[in-house]
Amino acid sequence: MAKSSVDKSPLPLIRDFSLAQTMIYEGKAYHVANPTMLTGVTGQTSHALTLATIYLGNRGSRQMVPLWARFSQSGTVAGGRIQWGIKIADTDQFTSGTALTVEPLNADLGGGSQAVGQHTATIPAFTAGNARNLAAGELFMTVLLNNAADPLEMLPFPGCCVINPGGAMYIYTNAAITGPTWQFDVAWAELEV
Repeated sequence: MAKSSVDKSPLPLIRDFSLAQTMIYEGKAYHVANPTMLTGVTGQTSHALTLATIYLGNRGSRQMVPLWARFSQSGTVAGGRIQWGIKIADTDQFTSGTALTVEPLNADLGGGSQAVGQHTATIPAFTAGNARNLAAGELFMTVLLNNAADPLEMLPFPGCCVINPGGAMYIYTNAAITGPTWQFDVAWAELEV
């Protein structure tokens, strides 16, 4: 039986979030986490669009569908608040950073990812109209915050957007005096276009 054009669209998978487990089982889901276990990655001390805490670039021909972006603060931060935000770009813009290892969530069935990950990334000024805001928030605290009990889920919901081939996702975090330090796990599915 011939495949319909719907077979190539990620929309049916996005609508049914219980299928995230199926994508993981089938080897279509990948993630990045701290490069050294129990060693945090530090965000910025001010919000600058040219400095991303985490960068993910879609360098292949498949669409990336974000599943989760879980961040837990490690250490302390002074300044009373942490700001965070996520931008999606239609055309990848990236200068430099520290490489993250992209791994399949199902090591037995997962093939190679077409995405690249970096932390503490530098990005050139965005081309006008290229990037759009996906989510943003602010955590209000006392002057000194200890590690939060629950991780911060930065995505509005699994499958909230699609990063097309050649596009990218940028996650920003900053605190006014000392940059926040994070344990993190960011996951996505890769689907044929």
